[in-house]
Amino acid sequence: MQRLTDCTLLSKIFAAEIIELEKSGGDRRRSVNMRGHQFIERITHLSDTEIVYQIEGNGPVKNHQGQIVYIESSDGPYLHYQIHGQSNSWVPTCLLKVVMNYDFKLAAKRLKESLSER
Repeated sequence: MQRLTDCTLLSKIFAAEIIELEKSGGDRRRSVNMRGHQFIERITHLSDTEIVYQIEGNGPVKNHQGQIVYIESSDGPYLHYQIHGQSNSWVPTCLLKVVMNYDFKLAAKRLKESLSER
């Protein structure tokens, strides 16, 4: 899971500019510039099998919290990515969900390609 906190890898798979910031209160933080939105993510939990993060202040999604869990199954390992939040603008939450789903499917494809290059 540590690899999924690497800003260079995240910048590549999300087609964004992601920069590590100074820790605050012991939590890792990063500045994200993606799709014309700038926000700060705080990693609130990091273990060998899980990452939990949230957006500080106003981001494109209010009350945004994400959780990524590494799961071993009989079909092989996979990542379970879950996000909670609401639209922070005039865009309906259901439309925001469609856009985010597209972004994450594309990011998953880029992540798979990146890991196969190793």
